[in-house]
Amino acid sequence: MTLESAEAYLVDHHVENQDIARDLPDDKWHAAMSRFSDIHYEQTAIHAANKRSERTSNIVVRKGGVLLGGARVGLLTVPIINRGLALVRFGPFWRRSGTRSDEASYRTVVQALIDEYCTRRKLYLIVRPRPHLEFYPVEARLLEELGFRGSQSSVLDHYFVNVALSADEQKKSLDKRWRYNLKLGDANDLNITISDDEADFRTFQKIYAEMVERKRLNYPGVDLPQAIPDLVRLPSQMKMRVALAHHDGEAVAGAVFSIVGDLAYYVFGATNDKATELQAGYILQWRLVEWLRDNGGITWCDLGGTGDRGIQQFKKGLAGKRGALLTAQEFHYSPSPTATAIVKGMFAVRNARNKIQSWQRA
Repeated sequence: MTLESAEAYLVDHHVENQDIARDLPDDKWHAAMSRFSDIHYEQTAIHAANKRSERTSNIVVRKGGVLLGGARVGLLTVPIINRGLALVRFGPFWRRSGTRSDEASYRTVVQALIDEYCTRRKLYLIVRPRPHLEFYPVEARLLEELGFRGSQSSVLDHYFVNVALSADEQKKSLDKRWRYNLKLGDANDLNITISDDEADFRTFQKIYAEMVERKRLNYPGVDLPQAIPDLVRLPSQMKMRVALAHHDGEAVAGAVFSIVGDLAYYVFGATNDKATELQAGYILQWRLVEWLRDNGGITWCDLGGTGDRGIQQFKKGLAGKRGALLTAQEFHYSPSPTATAIVKGMFAVRNARNKIQSWQRA
């Protein structure tokens, strides 16, 4: 699917407003979004399909035949009255590859979201901007200028490691404990491979499934690696790779990562019991950072959220002195007191459910 055919679709299928296209088919949606440098996997149709509790919608905005941006939106509504929440995860995208960033484009795309989901559908809108050290503050400012209210949420905080550093600079950046564990792992004769081979992705999925069963993991998104075969078939601009750590011929740890636009992403990770003894996670991540430095052409790798205490310690140590923790907010826009009341009720039900699930995991 080419961008030209996606743009032709926008011209032929406009509804009410010639600058807006709603609910493109998945292939045309991916073709359109792949021309932007600020896209995220949460904006793909594949990630959206794994959110079983919600419906999805997408919107693309163009002006004078030029795509300005768009967003995939999760819809969580109360049956019968069809009111509730419209949620944009790590979007909208608006910085088209190869062009200068224009704040007017972001304003236009966000205003289209307000018009479509708040004014027309009467939904409460939440936007979670894509974590980015340079552009998140810009988007946060623009959202507030457009009438959104920021709401703090630690689950949106992300660690970033600077992958443009030299090997010596990178080691000096690591915290003391991370550097020590890396040294221990170096003595264990681990073989690290990085590829986009389907067999290696299946190996990763096997390690991951065993880890989920062994640790009895149960949290939203825990089953997303099942979608890897679909994710690797996305346009080349969103191509995924897998890094595997082998010991004595056995794969003991793996990491799925990608370079999308101006960021690298650590997407999934998995280890078995043997990997912990071998410090395989440290060696694997170190080699991944080396690969990104030599092949990525980017500065930052998004390591993802803070997670539990152990994961937080690992990511913080890898980010080190030259990395960063981006403290992020989500931004709320309500069309009416009624919309606010409905969503508050939905949040109360969700929080009660999460407490029950937390108790069950414990």
